[in-house]
Amino acid sequence: MKKLLPIIISFAAITTVPAQTKKKPKSAPVKKHQTAYHHKATAKKKPVAKKVVIPREPQPIDSFYLSENLDTTGLNISGNVRQLLAILESELGKPYIRGAIGPMGFDCSGLIKFGFSFIGMTLPRTAADIGRLGYMITASDFSPGDLLFFTGRRKTRSKEKRIAHVGCVYKVEGDKILMIHSSNQGVNIVDITKSDYYKQRLIYAKRLFEVDSNNVVIPPSE
Repeated sequence: MKKLLPIIISFAAITTVPAQTKKKPKSAPVKKHQTAYHHKATAKKKPVAKKVVIPREPQPIDSFYLSENLDTTGLNISGNVRQLLAILESELGKPYIRGAIGPMGFDCSGLIKFGFSFIGMTLPRTAADIGRLGYMITASDFSPGDLLFFTGRRKTRSKEKRIAHVGCVYKVEGDKILMIHSSNQGVNIVDITKSDYYKQRLIYAKRLFEVDSNNVVIPPSE
């Protein structure tokens, strides 16, 4: 009996201890935003078509605009002026880009500087500095190649008008004055006699050069 007692006790201990069951680990809940993000990241993106800008080819010097539309009656227009206007005309349609001097785009003074460089004249960079060159002319003396200087859109407290824009006289036809310039619309030609905006902002006009007897440009002087 004494020998059986330990066996009975150990058997009772085994039967009274509840069996331990292994618990399965809980899987982490899947967040909806993670699924949406994964779906968005893996979704195929539609290819975006890139705009291709094709630069305009410059027109030849003897442009049809000059030969047909430019009225030279009674005007002493030299070959240099014709060349200047042809160069400016060849840039029509180019976009306005602030600080640009070509060839893909221009600001106002950049276009004028670009055109004059083809007739052997290196002009300053800004419209205000260009306005210090040459000599003043009146409206009755306007001729193709002359430069027109304007104030800007912003009003200043100073009584002195500051130059903020420059354009080149393209054609004079009676009281009609066409100007070629680079504005927010790009390089274009505008009739300033029909524009209150430009008539109110015109400061003065200047002729930057003269032509000697050999048809050679005389550089500007301050």
